[in-house]
Amino acid sequence: MKTLLRIDGSPRKETSISRQLATTLQEHLQREGDIVLHRDVYYDDLVQLGNQDQVDAFFTPENQQTEAQKAAVYNSNVLAQEFANADTYIITSPMYNFSVTAGLKTYIDSISRAGISFQYTENGPIGLLKDKKAYVIITTGGTKLKSPVDHVTTYLTTFLNFLGITDITFIPADEVVANQDLAISNAKELISTF
Repeated sequence: MKTLLRIDGSPRKETSISRQLATTLQEHLQREGDIVLHRDVYYDDLVQLGNQDQVDAFFTPENQQTEAQKAAVYNSNVLAQEFANADTYIITSPMYNFSVTAGLKTYIDSISRAGISFQYTENGPIGLLKDKKAYVIITTGGTKLKSPVDHVTTYLTTFLNFLGITDITFIPADEVVANQDLAISNAKELISTF
């Protein structure tokens, strides 16, 4: 039994291509007995921008945090622990202005926690999330993935590697404005090979 965590990074609902592909992938990967969790970075109350109390709490031992700091960091604690406990991830990331959406970046900032997903050492930070698998679905309107202006692939690779996740499979559905049907078809064909 494994825990599959799906993270939807699109503000769109029914018209989101990345969400449609994530459902296809989830149905393909899910096995009987698996625990499936879902976080929607735009419609989940736990995903919130931080504030001064939250930032201070990140660097204050739990037994020394003020009540305001404990309250401010609660949501991040839940999200970070949930992310750390998962075995497999489905992350959807439409490209907005050459990078990830604001909602997905807020989620990433919430789960990047020293002592939970990485730790500081005398040689610099090291990721604590080893032996995990990430599937990343990236959709774009007109930008070709792996082009010089594709900052989604490089950013998410760097971020996941930082946490210790090195087994990453990217599922592209790029340039959907030019040929949406072909982009979706190619992505589904790739999903069918997993």
